[in-house]
Amino acid sequence: MYTILVVDDTLFNRKLMLEVLETKIDNARYLQAEDGIEALEIVKTNEVDLVILDLMMPNKNGYEVLKELKNNPLYSDIPIIVNSSVTDMDSIKQTLEMGAVDYFTKPLTPEQMEVIIPLKVNNTLKYHEQNRQLKMVSRNINNEMKMAGAFQKALMSMYEDKLYPGLDLYVYFKACEHLSGDFFELVETGGTRWFIIADIKGHGAAAAMMSFMVRKMFNNIIRQESQPKDVLEKINKAYNELKIDTELVFFSAFIGKIQGNKLTYSNAGHPHPALLSLDINKGRRLDCNGHFIGFMDDTTYTQETVILEDEDCILLHTDGLYQGKQTPSVNLNRALANMIYSYSKNPSVKDLTCTVYGEYIMPDEELQDDITIVALKYKNK
Repeated sequence: MYTILVVDDTLFNRKLMLEVLETKIDNARYLQAEDGIEALEIVKTNEVDLVILDLMMPNKNGYEVLKELKNNPLYSDIPIIVNSSVTDMDSIKQTLEMGAVDYFTKPLTPEQMEVIIPLKVNNTLKYHEQNRQLKMVSRNINNEMKMAGAFQKALMSMYEDKLYPGLDLYVYFKACEHLSGDFFELVETGGTRWFIIADIKGHGAAAAMMSFMVRKMFNNIIRQESQPKDVLEKINKAYNELKIDTELVFFSAFIGKIQGNKLTYSNAGHPHPALLSLDINKGRRLDCNGHFIGFMDDTTYTQETVILEDEDCILLHTDGLYQGKQTPSVNLNRALANMIYSYSKNPSVKDLTCTVYGEYIMPDEELQDDITIVALKYKNK
């Protein structure tokens, strides 16, 4: 049942309006107020669905009531129809700009009242109900997205507490929305450690769903192929065979395989990782280039191999890091030199990811893209 509040300082006007509404509007109850102060008290103590508001009243006029209700988030969604003898266009415009949904002038003839008032009230109640349902749906979706985002963050954070003999690992992950297209995966199979970092184009639910799909592809293919370049080629082929009926969607990925002290890696359009060492003269980028996944279905990839020394650290990240406000002022070669130096002085994988994040992103900055930073340290002792 709807609750409709009629506010007018003249009793006769209120009674006349209620007589019309009670015969024309179903499923409604009515409340009355003779001035703005009483109207606000009623709104605070009742769940009001619609206010029909006179402008010229003693104590607190309709303009003041309209302003207070629209400035209060508890009541700002209540639709207000202004009913006044004020007929100048500036006043009508002012009330509509303040948030009133409709306006009619008095006096009305009995015939006009029978048609105009019920029509405006019915239309406004329908609008209010639709708006309320839309907000409920939006709120439910938002809650679902928050839960999904929390699960995704927990999945990315599971590496923090997991011990890998011969490896130290830390993953810094931050989504710019509830869900992200970034992901990192580390899998051990047959004495070999495989890892992938990928950045799905865009962010949000679709990118997150695609990231889980690619994660599954990766886990399946590394049990069939022995080389990172072949894994990338199979992921690319499988992805293109999906024939996703949407705009062009592609993504970058970097895949590595650690077997003993040997790192073999291949790259599909991903930002080049860095290989850091306690010896600052040995730090460098892991250069290897290749097309994005999904760009062409017959893409071939290359791979490189390096020998890891004790305490060497592979630093990976997604390109969201380059969207920070400080990025234009960052010299990438100097930033790499800073990482190499910082790690040589403090070989903590967690501290390293925080240092890299701070190099590009300002404190409390609103992110423009998802960011994942991974520090993977090899230990042979």
